Amino acid sequence: MANCFSFFFTRLKKPFLLILFFLVQFSVWGQTVEVSGLVVDKEGNGLQGASVFEKGNAQKGVVTGQGGQFAIEVSKKPVVLVFSYTGYAEAEETISAGEGAPVTIVLEKKEGNLEEIIVIGYGTAKRKDFSGAVSSVQLENSPIALLPNSNPLEVLKGNVPGLSIGIANSAGDQPSMLIRGENSIKGDNNPLIVLDGVIFQGSLNDINPNDIAAVDVLKDAVSASVYGSRSANGVIAITTKRGRRGKPTINLNASYGMQHWLKQPVMMSGAEWIQSVNDRNKYTAGSIDWMKPGELENYNKGKEIDWLKAITRQGTIENYQASVSGASDNVNYYLSSSYNNNKGIITGDEFNRISVLSKVNAKITKWLEIGVDGAYNKLNYSGISANVSAAQLMSPYGVLYRDSLGHLEKYPYTQSLISPLWGVQDGTTDNLDIRQNFRLNSYAVVSIPWVKGLSYRLNYSVNADKNRSGAFNYESYYVAEGAGLDRYKPTVINGFLANANGNQRNESIFSYVVDNILNYKNSFGSHNFDVTAVATRDFLRSESVNVIGSDFSANGNSLLGIWGLHKAKVQRNDLVVSQRANIGYLARLNYNFADRYMFNASIRRDGASVFGDDIKWGNFAAVGVAWRLSAEDFMSHIAFLDDLKLKLSWGQNGNQGIKPYGTLATVVNGPSGGFRYEFSNTSNILYGLAQQALGNSQLGWEKTAAWNLGIESAWFQRRLRFDLNVYQSKTTDQLFVREIPIMTGFGSINASMGEVDNKGLELSLSTVNIQHKSFNWSTSFNYYLNRSKLVRLYGTDNDGDGKEDDDIANGLFIGRSLGAIYGYEQIGIVQESDRDYIQLNGAAPGDPKYNDIDGVPGISVNDRKILGYTKENFSMGMGNTFTYKNFELYAFVAGIFGGNDFYLKPNTAAYLTRSNRFNDNATYKPYWTSSNPGTTYPSATYSADTRFLGLQARSFVRLQDLTLSYNFRQPWVQQMQISNLRVYFAGKNLAVLTKWEGGDPELGNAVRDNTIPVPATYSFGVSATF
Repeated sequence: MANCFSFFFTRLKKPFLLILFFLVQFSVWGQTVEVSGLVVDKEGNGLQGASVFEKGNAQKGVVTGQGGQFAIEVSKKPVVLVFSYTGYAEAEETISAGEGAPVTIVLEKKEGNLEEIIVIGYGTAKRKDFSGAVSSVQLENSPIALLPNSNPLEVLKGNVPGLSIGIANSAGDQPSMLIRGENSIKGDNNPLIVLDGVIFQGSLNDINPNDIAAVDVLKDAVSASVYGSRSANGVIAITTKRGRRGKPTINLNASYGMQHWLKQPVMMSGAEWIQSVNDRNKYTAGSIDWMKPGELENYNKGKEIDWLKAITRQGTIENYQASVSGASDNVNYYLSSSYNNNKGIITGDEFNRISVLSKVNAKITKWLEIGVDGAYNKLNYSGISANVSAAQLMSPYGVLYRDSLGHLEKYPYTQSLISPLWGVQDGTTDNLDIRQNFRLNSYAVVSIPWVKGLSYRLNYSVNADKNRSGAFNYESYYVAEGAGLDRYKPTVINGFLANANGNQRNESIFSYVVDNILNYKNSFGSHNFDVTAVATRDFLRSESVNVIGSDFSANGNSLLGIWGLHKAKVQRNDLVVSQRANIGYLARLNYNFADRYMFNASIRRDGASVFGDDIKWGNFAAVGVAWRLSAEDFMSHIAFLDDLKLKLSWGQNGNQGIKPYGTLATVVNGPSGGFRYEFSNTSNILYGLAQQALGNSQLGWEKTAAWNLGIESAWFQRRLRFDLNVYQSKTTDQLFVREIPIMTGFGSINASMGEVDNKGLELSLSTVNIQHKSFNWSTSFNYYLNRSKLVRLYGTDNDGDGKEDDDIANGLFIGRSLGAIYGYEQIGIVQESDRDYIQLNGAAPGDPKYNDIDGVPGISVNDRKILGYTKENFSMGMGNTFTYKNFELYAFVAGIFGGNDFYLKPNTAAYLTRSNRFNDNATYKPYWTSSNPGTTYPSATYSADTRFLGLQARSFVRLQDLTLSYNFRQPWVQQMQISNLRVYFAGKNLAVLTKWEGGDPELGNAVRDNTIPVPATYSFGVSATF
């Protein structure tokens, strides 16, 4: 045990030295009269860590200890004390002059409260007053915040119906995100990210997950339309933490976790591999004379290599966080620093991040408030990962090391295929990928003194990225094929100096956002108005310098590697500059009458520089209505009904899913497409300029029109709550890169055409199953279904059948869902008795047998059909939280159902060209032979594309998240001036139930894909609050 603690704190030492450098400690001392008591919830459970302070003097405050006990010195009586706790409604209590007995304060949870505040863009609203579809997730003090996530939005995975988040498999990976399906066929489908009320133009990995307090997902048009030109794919609004009124609070959190491969493929053994090679090449059974010398040596020694084990390691993930926060009546501050380090389970897969955040806002006068947020992030992705695909192709008798000193052999077969570890950590290559982000958000709010409810807010946000990446292959990388070790001698290696090469890219990205927001909020009797006008502008400029160098023979060495490209004989430098700008104007009205009838409407006009001169501007409107039936007199007799609201909304949003200059014609030169010239019969080819693509000044907005119908309800003192939404959207003027006939002299043109429809259903349900002083159990459940349909495409009818043509080459079919899988239906294996099929199709026994569906004898392209769809039919997620005394257990199970993909790749796995000797996955051992005709796999000699046999459903159920924590509430904790001390375990992707035979069913990756596997993670941590 001592060794365990020694190891743990050794890992903590350096990160905390870095983190504690940024901490500022504050202390404020009071005097005289003492007030004591308890702060509890309505079940009587003590709330440890609640803030207690004197109203009007937030610095004179304390934090409750064990069981919610507190004692505070106040200057005089009577006094008003303020009590607050995250997730609970703030309470005030007046302590009279003659009162001396301890007081008990009961706080009520805000969760599900009618006054819950949601972020709706350029402001906030009460959930009860809004007609849109918004899902909110509170992370602060939530068990899901304990999960070891590198990406800030991974924590939402499966918790928000309508939001699809891909799985993160590599270190520092940034998963894909979709809200309510794919609206765009070829354009951008990513939702807009808004950070603390301002459009965020950086990378999600620039946001520290530990700094996030809450996330609101805006899914329908009336919620997202205020962002107009970028909101067609929905909006994710992130709110970071703030200080709480009372004495300064210091939080420390540290966790260390281990990762491993949850489902590692099983490869053929040496004996099975020998048999398969003999069968593939029709060699004599049992022969081994085709082996290379190194293989024969290992075979004779009985030495087999597990190549997947050779490239795999135990991954680690470390997270260290420290913050100091607090607030007075006029100043609020939050300072944090964190260090994250992740070594993935595949050798060479690494990521680390340093993050610093400082937030300060102050109320200068009664009418002026200002705030400044500054952040710095440094992300390091440097390194090369081992090749997972190559590891599955290697001979089990191949040569891993060429000597006893552990030097790698580049060619385990002595030819052709390179070791999956070559260039990873052997000094033959360099790899650099470092990204730095600087972010500054500032704002000022002026409350107009002479007009009640009128305010002006100015937001100014700046984001700057400095990225440096590159790679270098030394001469030692280019070892010749063969068996002799002379190939590795320095004198021989130096002969490859002409092959040494590298590149380096230095990129700078600068962006800013300016928002001018005028807001008027007031009530006249039962009429409540919230009117907002916005003028906004954002700008982004990207500049990259690319340097490429090769051939270091003249220099005599390449010792400087990536930093010595200027010494290369052949050099090329490129400068790429790109910029874009947007301007927008918005007017919005939120109105409710008597908290019963709600009306929300907005109109926005946007201009985008990326579009043609004639079509830069777009108008986007939205309107929504809601009716709170539970506030009507005729519903008052239903005692167990707490809230019931019907809502309906419609709106149109835009998507500018093209890159800058996409409307302009492009010109290329050089071998990539320029005209070739030869002068004076010297065979010296020179390249001129050539126009590659046509311009299109009429290229404009993708527009998505959508409606949403929903119902929100709460019952039995809000112990049962559900939110049901059905929606339908139509996205027109799809943005395509359209290929055009070669006789025009051009290759392609950007075009707007086509339509995609989406419709779906979302359900979220939460229940409080047991509520007891020492034991509580609550459940959350969500269900999500989406159906997409391609309605129109290019408008062509080349075959003259009166129907619009499909785009078979790109898998696009009119009237069908996106993600269609098109090909031949395999119905079995050709047997020796299938003489007619063999003669008609030129097949051989052991080949795949296809279904002839067109009525014409023989298999042709007309026998292809849609075999399935990659999109799932529906998805579900369910979380359960149990608390017993000081323990808390949270378990979340997620799954997708339906959806297909290939677990075999074309011409790979069991179906590689049989002149090679690659290894196979053990799944494919029972291939067809004349003595084993009943198998489902073709013969070893078959070499064509038979992936369609590998079409499988990707349905799965995953134990996605699991946390178990213990809060120490013993007296010794309080004596150490610790207000909250917790130890915890957190696990991710711990188990998967599926019939999928490929890699991970959620990734849909096939066997032999060079895809880093999804790891299972086990993390242990401790957090303390002072």
